[in-house]
Amino acid sequence: IKEAEKVLLVEKATDDPAVTAALVQAMSERGASVDVFHIDAPNRSLEYLDEFRGLMHNVPGIERDHAFDVWQGRKKWLEDVAVKQGYLLLIQGEGGPLPQLDGTRYEGIPWYHRATFPAAGFTWPLWDQINKTAWSPIWTKGQNATVRLTDPEGTDLTFTLKGEHWDPQHPVRTGSRRRFTDQYYLGHLYGYPTPPYDPIPDVSGVVAGTLNHYGRPFPHCKVFVEGGQVARVEGGGEYGEKWREVLHETRNIQYPEYPGPGLFWLWECAIGTHPKMVRPPYAFTLAGHAAMFERLSSGYIHMGFGTANGNPSEAWAEERGLPWGHLHIHLQLPTYTLTTTEGEAITVIEKGRLTALDDPSVIDVASQIGDPAELLQRAWTPPLPGSTVPGDYWADYAQAPDQWLERYDTEINGR
Repeated sequence: IKEAEKVLLVEKATDDPAVTAALVQAMSERGASVDVFHIDAPNRSLEYLDEFRGLMHNVPGIERDHAFDVWQGRKKWLEDVAVKQGYLLLIQGEGGPLPQLDGTRYEGIPWYHRATFPAAGFTWPLWDQINKTAWSPIWTKGQNATVRLTDPEGTDLTFTLKGEHWDPQHPVRTGSRRRFTDQYYLGHLYGYPTPPYDPIPDVSGVVAGTLNHYGRPFPHCKVFVEGGQVARVEGGGEYGEKWREVLHETRNIQYPEYPGPGLFWLWECAIGTHPKMVRPPYAFTLAGHAAMFERLSSGYIHMGFGTANGNPSEAWAEERGLPWGHLHIHLQLPTYTLTTTEGEAITVIEKGRLTALDDPSVIDVASQIGDPAELLQRAWTPPLPGSTVPGDYWADYAQAPDQWLERYDTEINGR
């Protein structure tokens, strides 16, 4: 933000007004002029199929919900207003891929809740070093390496980081976005190369969990992966049932970026790196912003199956009225171990602890700023019975995680 810049900040009714006020004050103190446009967005509890509403398209039986669309979407007409009225910066939406505007910078902002907003103040040089340090072993030593990924909810997956993804020309043949590069993706390190895939990816095992980006926590779900794509889905309640339905409906569709038919190929194994990101109280409402932003938390992984954001398969499917998009399962306490072709085993994450936080290069940068122990202490650890809090995972949590989390929020945290 620079002096005399004109800023348009879009606020939804589900955003915390204290955060809006803080943003306006900060930008005003830098000499910018800020206009706030308020959009009414009614609050409600999340539903099991909201992940489909937020991330899937052309799926039969998924009815749009006005409250969800307003909460999750960005307004195209406000993008036009920002350009026509000469705003130098538009702040709208949660982030992710943003369109390029003519003469107007565009930012999303994942800090709408007062519980998550303090994470915005985490010093940039330190977060930069954390990302560089965590990404380095994957990029510099990962070519043709194997990875084993596990976590206490039942994930046990192995895959190969195939060497062709290091070639800048690899995505050119399909016009895919090149995400897997020497430059890390901030707070979203790609622990698995992104499409296109050819030949069949070497990925097998199971991914299991109870959380995704936008939906209500669902009963324990197991996604079995064979040859890089989902072979079957077990459990998951209403979420799992709909996933199985779409898996069946898309089994014979050949999407451009994949080496065989079917929609739900693994494309995303994204590693969070922010030690101060937390889950807000009452997260599983629109105003609580679901589990979207805890995915940035250091040592957290989210797994995505389907088409990659902004890639050719999405436009191809939309033109034909076919299902597209992707679904997630979150790994709250993963262990990610990379074994190089020389046999060196490198642990990137151990039981939810990003090992980069203990690296001398990161501690050195932290020491120049303040107390490394305080700066690198994770502000939040996912509550998981039998792992991080007392209880029995299967008896207390697995079949009704939404109910357990609501009780935890109110009884244990006193919220």
